[in-house]
Amino acid sequence: MPLDIGCASAPGNRYGDTNQDYCVLQELYAPGEIPSGHRQMYIAVVCDGHGVLGDKAACYAGKTLVRHLYTSCLRNRLLRDMREEAEKLMVSAFQKGHTAALSLYDDPPKTINMGGHRRRSTTYTLASSDGICVYRNGAGPERLLEFGCTCTCAIVQGNSVVLANVGDSAAVLGSDTGTSYAARTLTLRHNGHNEAEAKRIKAASPGVVTVKDGANGDGYLQVLSGAWQGYELAVTRALGHKHMAQYGVLVEPHIVSLQAKPEDCCLVLASDGVWDVMDGQEVVNRVMEAVGEGKTAAQAAKMLVQDAVDLGINSPSGDADNTSAIVIMLR
Repeated sequence: MPLDIGCASAPGNRYGDTNQDYCVLQELYAPGEIPSGHRQMYIAVVCDGHGVLGDKAACYAGKTLVRHLYTSCLRNRLLRDMREEAEKLMVSAFQKGHTAALSLYDDPPKTINMGGHRRRSTTYTLASSDGICVYRNGAGPERLLEFGCTCTCAIVQGNSVVLANVGDSAAVLGSDTGTSYAARTLTLRHNGHNEAEAKRIKAASPGVVTVKDGANGDGYLQVLSGAWQGYELAVTRALGHKHMAQYGVLVEPHIVSLQAKPEDCCLVLASDGVWDVMDGQEVVNRVMEAVGEGKTAAQAAKMLVQDAVDLGINSPSGDADNTSAIVIMLR
């Protein structure tokens, strides 16, 4: 039996109609191709772009990463028997996605349109400022030509899962305890609130870059001096971000492999549009409630995304981020 699996994405209102998320599901085998004794293998990816070309970075990186996995040694293999190979494959796939995102720096568009919640869409023109490429609109602040994306990727076959991530997109595993549902986060959030990441960034360039990791800090990486002084980034690992690599931003993903247990019921991957307004427990509860009402994984993903957008719009800020989710029912 194939797994019930589905994805959904919505722009929210923060960037107007622009959705910088990239969300995709890919089956490894076409109908009739699955080898005897095997099950369908799925590749699930959520990328969340940031920066002036974040939407393109997420799309380039996500498509390239999926293509690398789709054409790899996964075919005609059992995922449970190739854990170490699959983990190494994830590392190389993330590097391929990173390289694809970086290729956008070679020939950036001459003009872009940017707008969003409470901001009119405005045309920006590519220019140079003290040797740094920027986009200008003649009135507002310059937009630096710096961009990239987060990425959470899962390879799933039956109850075998290999999962990797950079940035703050995340994945949770839901389990049925018999009387309720439990949620376990499988990914690491790569930002300044991650103690190991904060220590690593501060040690990379003392006095040049820091992390706003105090009690009231937002966890952003902040450049203190040099040509990029004042630039801030929400994550410490990402795909793309050509100029932030010198300040310690890495492409190497956190990887976890597991065999789902009989009580494990769902795997949910999502961008921070979900995680900024819900925790893992609430996400699992909402998904399993939807499935209990007879909804498919695709319908549960759509409901989860819409609920997250509504929560953002109805918050004090009135601000809803780009929001994407993939729901994989494990039984």
